[in-house]
Amino acid sequence: MTEADPAADTVADPVADTSAAAKAFEADLARDLLAARDRCETIRPPTQRTEEFGLDRAYRVAADLDRRLRQREYGLLGCKVGFTNRAIWPRLGLDEPILAPIYARTLRPARPVTEISLATFCAPMIEVEVIFGIEPERDAPNGGRPSWIALGFEIVDCHYPDWRLTPADSVADFGLHGALIVGRPVNRRVQDFDERVARLDRLEVRLLRNETLVARGRGSDVLGHPLEALEVVPRLWPRFGEAGIPESGMVVSTGTMTPLEPLSLREVWRVEAKGVDLPGLEIVLTD
Repeated sequence: MTEADPAADTVADPVADTSAAAKAFEADLARDLLAARDRCETIRPPTQRTEEFGLDRAYRVAADLDRRLRQREYGLLGCKVGFTNRAIWPRLGLDEPILAPIYARTLRPARPVTEISLATFCAPMIEVEVIFGIEPERDAPNGGRPSWIALGFEIVDCHYPDWRLTPADSVADFGLHGALIVGRPVNRRVQDFDERVARLDRLEVRLLRNETLVARGRGSDVLGHPLEALEVVPRLWPRFGEAGIPESGMVVSTGTMTPLEPLSLREVWRVEAKGVDLPGLEIVLTD
């Protein structure tokens, strides 16, 4: 992980926070973060550049970056919900989770064993999440009901040195979203689908690295129940402005059930489920 060119890291600090200065700061920050993503580099977090950078401004930067990525033909597929462990909210000054887009280029359906290259990530870590496919409904323009559920890995990535960040820094940095690997889904056509969804708070997962257990988690760690994450989407999605809900429905990753774990080349990561019948998945990390 390398530091970006200091010259590229220098932006105007809007001390007076006039509208023009704030917009210039946010545009420069979006440019710097996109360059850091392209080059797998780090930059100084925005909250270290100015004390006037909070969640409202972070979502404006995130919306700008979403527009830039979609101009690069990153097809919008859905969103991830982050910071879903309420126990850490007081320490972080939060009263709700965060949201970030997911794209066709960042989503991978898992095969029995899926190879994932680490070449495009800066400081990748892994999380285990419950993922929903959501059917669009006429009376629910910002969402709908689950059409499938799956276990998945989110590879989160950070473009700040040593993962030193605040929630506002996180939102601005693509919501820390790097990639989403989706396990074999359980479809609504399965007879006990609704029961499995209802029991997701009783889900238990085991995360293994090279067959060594490194973490455990529960569905109840996600806002009490992963379904609660779906309530966040219509409330926060308007922060992304023109980014409409995909017409064919959307993928929603509901937040981690396990602590962040760093990734290294040639590791094999596997997750197993208990309490709810969901297929596990396995990935192999390559260069």
